[in-house]
This record gives sequence, structure tokens and C-alpha cells, in this order.
Amino acid sequence: MGKFKKRYIAYGILGLIVLAAGGISASNGIERSALKNYIHSFDAVEYDADRLVPQMEDGHITFKTDKDIKIMQLTDIHIGGGSWTTREDKKTIYEIITMLQQEKPDFVVLDGDNVFCAPGPIFNGGGTFNNKAASKVILELFEHENVYFTTVFGNHDTESFDFTKRKNLGNLYMKDKYKYCFFDSEYSDTDNKMPSVTNQCVVLKNNDGTIRKALMLIDSNDYISRSISASINWEYDVIHEKQIDWAESTIKDLSSKAGEDVKSLFFHHIPTGEFETAFRELKNNNWQDTATTKYIEGVWDEEASEKIDGGRIWYGGCKDRETAPEDIDKFFERMGPEGINTMEGVFVGHDHTNNAVVEYKGVTLSYGYSLDNTAYTGIAKWGKQRGCTVISVKPDGTWTQKHKNVYVDYGASTDKFFKVNIDEWMNPDVIDIKELRNK
Repeated sequence: MGKFKKRYIAYGILGLIVLAAGGISASNGIERSALKNYIHSFDAVEYDADRLVPQMEDGHITFKTDKDIKIMQLTDIHIGGGSWTTREDKKTIYEIITMLQQEKPDFVVLDGDNVFCAPGPIFNGGGTFNNKAASKVILELFEHENVYFTTVFGNHDTESFDFTKRKNLGNLYMKDKYKYCFFDSEYSDTDNKMPSVTNQCVVLKNNDGTIRKALMLIDSNDYISRSISASINWEYDVIHEKQIDWAESTIKDLSSKAGEDVKSLFFHHIPTGEFETAFRELKNNNWQDTATTKYIEGVWDEEASEKIDGGRIWYGGCKDRETAPEDIDKFFERMGPEGINTMEGVFVGHDHTNNAVVEYKGVTLSYGYSLDNTAYTGIAKWGKQRGCTVISVKPDGTWTQKHKNVYVDYGASTDKFFKVNIDEWMNPDVIDIKELRNK
């Protein structure tokens, strides 16, 4: 075969690849446009004229009122943003808007994995690597619904093969054009090879200026490197030491100005090792409370199963089997009762069918209900784990939390997109501690 003929064949193959890529890109763009049109088919949430509005005060987004403040935690939304997940994405949008319209939260905290831009048939993703475009679907939803929100990122928001890196994705959420997104990156360790981005302090105050609570949003980061192998092998990063320095400095500054110790609720995506330690303490004590761990509610699912790698919770740094889970990082030690003692509760996502809540060393550790319809094969057809967490913070600083199911508590249809099972758990090996205790 002549060299010119070989060259023409090579050009032809390259042309076919370019055409296929262009076709997929165009198809994904059409699907994202369809998702936005679907969002606009709903009415906006109707709030009273005196609704809470965020304001910048002393360098932090602040909410001021003498009424209870209602926060909705949503986690693992996993918008695929491409042609492989159109029905699943519409289902997620429907579920979110159903909850927003009925609950009317003062604001929402998205607890990571807002998008899931991964290959379609292989990893159940949308078939696009455009995580920025998929994130715009999330922003469009809250803009249309007139609901204030902020966010932390999870491991899937910026995969190694995604187009937009973490810092640039954070800049998207901070654009002035998005009226209802009050995310503000207060700290980023840009000198780190994997820089943290979504670190923010949101202050809740009474009208007289007293601080009732600080909400500390912490970027739990994604993987130990940008390599594809780190992603597919679930080599999760940990909360960086400089982030902890920032959080400690922020709380100390607020406490100094307030003239008293400020207490905090923390939000981050990937659990820390203390979640694993708390589970093990209960398991080793025949599911009964210990001196340091008390069961509150919910179930331990999937990763707690003994069938998976000997049983573990997927926490930051979990691949390090030589170090005790609670010693992987110093986040809990420095923020919790052994440190500056600001931490009252920690709200995470990441484990999509795990909604356990425990008290560990006096601190509430809570998994949120998931909204994933894509990443776990078949999860769109299972509904017991699906919903939100509603957190109410009272003027005296006390607070409550409640898991609420999108079907049972909000009346969403179980057969609008898929026939959804709300009577059984997706994983038959679920560990329901309450049930075990009643036997």
C-alpha cells in the first residue's frame, strides 16, 4: 500500500472520529437544552415577601432573623448531563423540585456530586465529560425555582477526564449572573497539587447580631491524583491540613468578635474515618451503644456489607489500611471536642444507600438521603434511600434534623419515570440497627 493511500485512510479514520465526537457533543447539547426546558415547565417556589435573603457581613454570607432557619441538605444529585441519562436526569429534577416546592427551605446546601460526567454505557454516566455544562443544569434549576443555595463539591464533580477543573468549576458557581447561588470560595490551598476549592463559612445570626450557628462547608476533595486510575480505584483524598487551619482560624475569629465560643455544623461530601470507627464500635458491641458511640437512626448499607472488601465505609483516605480510620486526618480532632470544640454535627453524602445517623464523642455524624439515579446500576428504581435532610436551627442555637423521603413525605409519583420500589432496600444485606435491637 502506497504512503499516500495510507495517509488518506488515516485521514478518513480521523475524520470519522471527529464526526462521531461532534455528533455526540451535539446530541448531549440537545439533551441539556431539553433538561432546561423541563425545568422551566415547573412553577417557581412561592415565598413570602419577608423571606430570608443572604447578605455579606464581615467577610461571610450571613442570614439574620429571629425565626427558625430551615436548611435542606441535598446530596449526590448526579446529573449526567448527556444523552445516556436523559430520563434519569429528568427524574432527579422532578424529585428535587417536588421537595423544594413543598418544603420551601430558607436555603439549600448541596453536599457534593452535583454532576456525574462519565462514559455512558460503561460507568452509567451521561456520556459527556462536560462537567461545566452539566453543572449549569443545576444552577438553572435553582435560578428558576428562586431558591437560595450553596455547595461543596464531591469526588464526581471533577473527574480526571472531565473538561473543567475544580477551581474553574468553583468560579462558575460564583458568577454574579446566578442570583440564587451564594457560594463563595473563602479559601483554596492553591499551592496543593490537588487544590481544595469549596470552603465557605455561612453565619446564622439573630437580629440583634448574636451568632446562633456557623455552617462550615469543607471541600473533602476528590482523589489523590488526577490520574484515571485514582478515580476508578476510589483512591479518595482527605481534608487537607491547611483547610483545617483555615476552619480553625475562622471559628476563632468569629468567637473572638462574638465574645463567646461559636458552635458549628459541618458539611462535606466524603465521610472522614470517624464514620467508619463509629460503625465498627457499634458492630463490635453487638449493635449496642458504647461509651463513645450512640445510634440515632437510619441504616448502614452497601459498603458496610461484609461482602465488600471485608466490610468498610468509604471514607477519605480509606485505601490506607495501615492507619486507623480516625487517624487518617486531624479534622475531627481539631474541630471536635478534643480540639476547639466547635463541631456539633457533620453532614455528608457519598454512600448513596446509607442514611445512618450516630452520635460519636458527642458529635452527630449524619449521612444524607441520596438523589442518585445514575451511578449505581438500577438505583433509579429504588426509593427508600431517596430524599433530603431538613435541618432546623432555632434562635437559641439548638437544632434538629430529619430525613424526609421524596415519595412518602412529599408525595412524588413512584411511576412517573420508572416503577420505583419504596418498600424494600436496594441492598438486601442492609444493616438496620433498630431492627436488630428489636429482635
